[in-house]
Amino acid sequence: MNHRARLRVAHALKRKILKKYGDQVLGIAIYGSVAKNQDRAYSDLEMFVVTRRKQTARDVRYVYKDMTVEVSYNSARTLLGEARRVTTNWAIEADSYRSYAVIYEKNAWFEKLRRAVTTQDPLAFNKAIKKYMVWLHELMGKIKNAYRYRDDDLFLWLATFLGWESILLLGLMNRHYYKSERVMFDEVLSLPLLPRTYERLLRTLFRFTPAGRGAVYQGALTLYRELRRLARTHGVVLTDKKLRV
Repeated sequence: MNHRARLRVAHALKRKILKKYGDQVLGIAIYGSVAKNQDRAYSDLEMFVVTRRKQTARDVRYVYKDMTVEVSYNSARTLLGEARRVTTNWAIEADSYRSYAVIYEKNAWFEKLRRAVTTQDPLAFNKAIKKYMVWLHELMGKIKNAYRYRDDDLFLWLATFLGWESILLLGLMNRHYYKSERVMFDEVLSLPLLPRTYERLLRTLFRFTPAGRGAVYQGALTLYRELRRLARTHGVVLTDKKLRV
């Protein structure tokens, strides 16, 4: 399916949504690669619907003519709150609130969304970084265990996962959101705040460059230490000196 065909599907969905929900709909938009006219032969179609009524957020996902379709429904209040929020996934979620193609709008509603994404609390980034570092500490413990007890398949998979997670964390640290998964590797390498020898470490963990078990382990240890060092530049200290409840 090509770009124009996906747009036809999107507008067909818009008509069905408006027929079903009527005046409750404040806006409908396409996001992702289709919104940017960067979709490829097997790209999916992603849309979000903004409603008046407070309702439980829900996603409708299915395969239509070999294309994955996802339509997310949120109330205006919920969506604006999510657009302001900084979570651990901010680096890959933020673009959907900034790069979209409006196909239906009532009372210039999307102007509210454009304002919402400019009102994020800087301290929220540090809180998200701290939360991410706690998760990475747990992941690093699993890597050490898998290496020590020679669970090699698990070890190599976890090391790859550490590389992926570092890309998301560095987006947070640099307050940079990625335009798509397709360009993440190139984008992260252009960020100003990076671990030393980061590209070499990533290529080792992803095994783009042939590396033995020991080299992958040392790469994981080095990357983790570097991420902790960078976290400290944001005032984030990983360890607590006291037990908390």
